[in-house]
Amino acid sequence: MADFGLDMNALTSSGLGAVIGSALTLVATMVSHRLQQKAISDAESKHLLGLLQGIHDEIETLWEGYSDSAGVQLEALQVNQPLLMYWPITQDYFTIYNANAFSIGKVADHDLRKLIISTYSKSRGLIDTFRMNNELVQKYEYAYFLFQQTQDPIHQSNMNMHFQALANYSVQLKKRHVELKQMVSELLRNLRKEGVLSSS
Repeated sequence: MADFGLDMNALTSSGLGAVIGSALTLVATMVSHRLQQKAISDAESKHLLGLLQGIHDEIETLWEGYSDSAGVQLEALQVNQPLLMYWPITQDYFTIYNANAFSIGKVADHDLRKLIISTYSKSRGLIDTFRMNNELVQKYEYAYFLFQQTQDPIHQSNMNMHFQALANYSVQLKKRHVELKQMVSELLRNLRKEGVLSSS
C-alpha cells in the first residue's frame, strides 16, 4: 500500500508537471505568435510609409519639372490661343506608382488611397492630352511649311484650319492642367499629414 501511495504521488506530480509544462508551452507559443504578428505589422507599416514617401517625392518632383516647362507655358496662354509648343514625352514617368500598384490597395485611409489613384490617372490623362497636342502642332507646322513654300490659298486654308484646331484644343489642355494642379496640391498636403516628411 505504501508503494501505491508513492506511485500516486509520483503520478500526480508527473501529471501536474505535464499540465504546467503544456500551459507554459502554450503561453510561450502565444507570446511568440503575438511578437511575430507585431513584427509583421511594424514591417508593413514601415513599407507603407516608405511607399507614401516615394509617392510624395515622385509626384512633387514630376510636378515641379512639368510646371517649370510646359505648365508655365500653358498658364501663360490667353483664351483661344494655341499652345504652339512641342512637349516631348519619351518615357513612363511613374516608376514608384507602377512598381507598387499592388501595395497602394493596402493604404488604410480610403480617401487618401482614392486621391493617389485619381491623381496618377489624371496625370496620365494630361500626358495623353499633350501627346495629342504634339500631333496637332506637327500637322500645323507641316501645313505652315507647305503654305510658306507655295503661297497656295488651299495650303493657307489648311494651315488656318490646323491653327484653329490647336486653339480649340488648348481649352482642354488648360482645363486638365488646372484640375491636376488642384489634385496634386491636395495629394501632397494629405501625404504630409500622414508624416511622409518626418525623419523617423
